[in-house]
Amino acid sequence: MKLKYLVPLLLAFLSTTSFAQKLTFDIFLFGDVIGQTVVERNVKNDSITQYTLSSASEAHVLMVTRKITLHYDITYNRDRLLSSFSKHTRNDEAHVTTVQWQGNKYSIMVDKVATSLAQMVDCSTIKLYFNEPCNGATVFSERLGENRVLKKTGDGVYQADMKEGITYTYRYKNGKFVELEMKNGMLGSSYIRPHG
Repeated sequence: MKLKYLVPLLLAFLSTTSFAQKLTFDIFLFGDVIGQTVVERNVKNDSITQYTLSSASEAHVLMVTRKITLHYDITYNRDRLLSSFSKHTRNDEAHVTTVQWQGNKYSIMVDKVATSLAQMVDCSTIKLYFNEPCNGATVFSERLGENRVLKKTGDGVYQADMKEGITYTYRYKNGKFVELEMKNGMLGSSYIRPHG
């Protein structure tokens, strides 16, 4: 094959390559593993990044069984949020949030209630499983469909108050995610930690 044909073929191949990463985490409550979270990142063509999250847990607290599932399907284009789908189910009660960039704002639907956000999102909770926060002041919650205040409380430690009185504390060691603590007032804390 002539070199003049080989170079364009090689460039075409390189431009369509992708990079995939899969992380698995255990969910702990009172020291016991109650579920698992799997987060995947797939980078395509150096511009589109697809994230997915699948999580399922079951716990028996105060004679009540709680089954929680969470699914995310998120797309970034050049490090800017393009779209997001989140389905959060607690026992049989499902909540769906969709986010879609419309050219000049995000169209957000949270359980059939429409809102919008004009500010571009470059840092959302899905990215926190891979790196320390890219923005030191706020983080976008795909599940809630809104920005939350993010505070750095120590070296590699960041806190965000979510709804329902839950505080998320993200912990990193040498820039790598090591733990998410979800503190729910008097009910105590559950944790997400790398599997193994």
